[in-house]
Amino acid sequence: MLLPTVLLAAGSLCRAAGFDAFPGVTGRSNSSYLDTMSVEQKELFVYAMDGLDANFAPPFIFGSPRYSAWHAVGLLARNEGGDVTIANQIIRDYNDPTKLWFGTYRSNPSAPDPGDLYTSYDSNMGLFVCTSWIIAVEEFSDLIQPEVLSLMKDSMYNATVGDGYRVGGVNGDNLYPIYSNPWYMRVMAATYVGNMMRDSNMTHWGEVWAQEAFNSGTYSGVTLYALSLWGYMPDNSTITSRASDIITKTWDTLAALYNPTLHTLGGPWDRAYGYDMRAYFGILGAQIAGLLGGINDGTAPIPYPLIGSEHYADAAAVALTPLTAKFNDPYVSPAALARLQALSEPHAYFAQAVSPPFDDPAYPRNYTSYNAEGLSVGGMEIDAKVVGGPAANVNQFVPAALIWSTEAGGVAWMLHYPTSSSISAIATSTNLTITYPPSRAFPDDATSSNVMTFLFSGITGVSLPSDFLANGISTDLSGIRLSVSGNAASGNRTFFYGSGTINDVSYYNLTYVIPELGVGEEARIVFGFEKV
Repeated sequence: MLLPTVLLAAGSLCRAAGFDAFPGVTGRSNSSYLDTMSVEQKELFVYAMDGLDANFAPPFIFGSPRYSAWHAVGLLARNEGGDVTIANQIIRDYNDPTKLWFGTYRSNPSAPDPGDLYTSYDSNMGLFVCTSWIIAVEEFSDLIQPEVLSLMKDSMYNATVGDGYRVGGVNGDNLYPIYSNPWYMRVMAATYVGNMMRDSNMTHWGEVWAQEAFNSGTYSGVTLYALSLWGYMPDNSTITSRASDIITKTWDTLAALYNPTLHTLGGPWDRAYGYDMRAYFGILGAQIAGLLGGINDGTAPIPYPLIGSEHYADAAAVALTPLTAKFNDPYVSPAALARLQALSEPHAYFAQAVSPPFDDPAYPRNYTSYNAEGLSVGGMEIDAKVVGGPAANVNQFVPAALIWSTEAGGVAWMLHYPTSSSISAIATSTNLTITYPPSRAFPDDATSSNVMTFLFSGITGVSLPSDFLANGISTDLSGIRLSVSGNAASGNRTFFYGSGTINDVSYYNLTYVIPELGVGEEARIVFGFEKV
């Protein structure tokens, strides 16, 4: 059967929509709960919830069970007026164990049975909902009608069982430990729900998955949210003993890549939805704002105004992250906090990562980056099986990027749009070198290319000339001086604007056609830069 819908919402909104309060739930003043947050986290929470209230349109917020579940938890935390009344949050959970989507949630109650994974349904949705309900059960169970609380627990159990059917590489699923945001959510769901429902097999797999997750790559904001749930896990679980250390190390890495003079995270990126954190909403940006503040003075790495910004729907996560900050913020090291707050001096950073089965562990990805006042540059060396990085998505994979501040106070960027599966991009304080070497890891399966493509955006108030960055020609742009050299820059080139958008941003497209090269010669382009 389909479990009945769980409904949690703001009383004023619900009354307008014709809903009554839950019988048997009297509610309580929750101002004391919000007062347990830091000043910065409370400021962030209130700012985000005001926006979510303005966008609430029954039956869902942003038409999504995931965002509705997050919003509902925030309403319980705020608990002003009638916030504990039904929030028209309809989540129907699939309860047919013979189906691949068992345990996930329809996008809306009337949606047909889904087909292909990620095309007609998202199997991660059950984990997003289940983990948010862990917070609700732990923090606000006295505000939830007993019958609804029971249904929530049943639904959490179904979602966790359904997630257990997922195997990376089977039926098109990509759930491996390196896909860290759903992986850590599955660890938390199995550990918590297994203990709650006294299911020893589920708890066992929570332990196994936790042990597989250590030292895997991080998908930043959602991963940190998932890890912060460790405070609700059983004391004897593996993830409880290890999560705080992973949180610390993750923040140390992110702080090394973050440039506070640009208010954004520098590249390269295995997966990115934008390139200026104040131009699109990212959960990580909100987590930094919760640590440092900056909402009122505009220094927070989130868009202003928040409503209507790119990826605004993800702001529903801010109904959750301030609630679990008590299990995250104390584990951000003083050194990481200092780097997030100010750039004391220019610095370089090097790291390695591997994402099997998408790369060969014998040939890890090498990351180089450099941060200075108003400038971030980063490159990645990758020898993969397919073009597009671990997510196999060329629009989100950015193996090389240069970001700089403009004279008008904005942010401009250049990024490498990948066309080869084997790329060597190395960043220094003065240049960014991109080479297309032959694959050593996958010599029989790799994808080669006869072009190198670079996208530019954020350059306003001027039209770039047709010979922009032709071989040997240097160019002064607002905030930066660029030059280009290398054998790939000596061939034919195309340069145009307006062919489309990437992550909803328009760009100039500069493509070099790689000329015929000698035996053993590798295609190479070197961008020199100087901040001005």
